[in-house]
Amino acid sequence: MRTALIRITARLSAITLLAGTALLGTGVLPASAATGTVVTDSGLGVTIRSGNATSFSAVGTQPNGPVEIDCQIYGEPVTGKYGRSLIWDHVPGKGFISDSYVNTGSSGLVAPLCTSNPRADKSIAWYAARNGSTAYQGYCEMAAENSYGTTGVWASAKAGWNDAVARGAAHRGDLNPPKGALVYWDLAAPYGHVGVARGDGYFWATSVGGKIGLAKLPYFSNYLGWAWPNF
Repeated sequence: MRTALIRITARLSAITLLAGTALLGTGVLPASAATGTVVTDSGLGVTIRSGNATSFSAVGTQPNGPVEIDCQIYGEPVTGKYGRSLIWDHVPGKGFISDSYVNTGSSGLVAPLCTSNPRADKSIAWYAARNGSTAYQGYCEMAAENSYGTTGVWASAKAGWNDAVARGAAHRGDLNPPKGALVYWDLAAPYGHVGVARGDGYFWATSVGGKIGLAKLPYFSNYLGWAWPNF
């Protein structure tokens, strides 16, 4: 009798598991996902892009109205209907849209952090392509900004760190920055130093052995912490 009950229970568990898999396959969101409402002044919806920045290709348009969000990631800041935001929402099976056009009921993250960060990948590839170069010695902030496709945002790395502190976005002393985060040191006063985290305890920066290179955190003295780039 007990053996029969065990077999019946096992079969019911398998059926439940298969049913759950089927539901997910038809687009039912996992419990950790979120929803929002796209709102644009034009009423035409927001551009869906292949990555978390306006430099990535447009792959469609998300119309005004309800939208499913399976994960979110920090990326290029965009000013939209709901102000300026660094957050990008990933629409399942489509791509990324700026959270500045999405009403989620929060100015912060409402869904899990995406495992993919296309913008960070480009930044890291920029440094890797210049491994060993001395062209940016003394210009660590310029290198970090150039790796993200911009320039002239901050006068120094310390200015960028001070901005993160003022915004409440600085992760002081944290030696586990996510991929693409900027990592800061209080060096070469009053300028500071900055690099880009690879997401595995290593970072890219200038002045690693006198050139652009890869090193393990904290490497330099006076490590400050990390923050997502505000550019």
